[in-house]
Amino acid sequence: MSSVQIVPLENKHLDEAAHIIAKSFQTEEFAVNTFDFSDPKTEALFAEVLKIELEVFKKHDEKLDVVLYEGSVAGVSTVKVSSDRHGFSHFKQTLKRLRKVLPVAKRVKYKKLFRLYKAMQQPKNIPKEAITLEMLAVSPDYQGKGIGKTMLNALDDYSAAAGRPIYLYTANAENVSYYEKLGFKMIYSIQQEDFTAFHMLKDLNDN
Repeated sequence: MSSVQIVPLENKHLDEAAHIIAKSFQTEEFAVNTFDFSDPKTEALFAEVLKIELEVFKKHDEKLDVVLYEGSVAGVSTVKVSSDRHGFSHFKQTLKRLRKVLPVAKRVKYKKLFRLYKAMQQPKNIPKEAITLEMLAVSPDYQGKGIGKTMLNALDDYSAAAGRPIYLYTANAENVSYYEKLGFKMIYSIQQEDFTAFHMLKDLNDN
């Protein structure tokens, strides 16, 4: 029987976690509409940006977990549980690795950034106490082994214990039916030129 364990993300997991997200998010519409993945160097640069995101989340004591499958990192989830604004922390972390992340600027689709920003804004009817599932990624090497479902089940447990609903957004239409089967409800959708953003909520107290 395979050993699956969910543990808090530690510094030793940062590089691998960032690369797993970078690889799995290359078909995610928000990422596709932000970065030019036709350049083979983009994935590694995207991972550097994601590592900054993970470090900032960790600094602010957000909920970051990895799934270990027989000892190897197989999945990552990042959940914003605080009301902190991370802007200044992002700025400081970016400055620390400016030389590494500067080339990302050449691979950003700037014309689409404003539309992306608008689409990602949390709707006003999302409860203030909701936690936000920011990222959920499974390594391509461990697809089909229930890693994503394991992380979402653990998040349900956390949500129930905290008495706080779970909010997420996605621009991949195929994800919507998957999340609906897991109890999420569509709250709002916004159509943009290149994609549609779907905002969803799961409240375990709604019975």
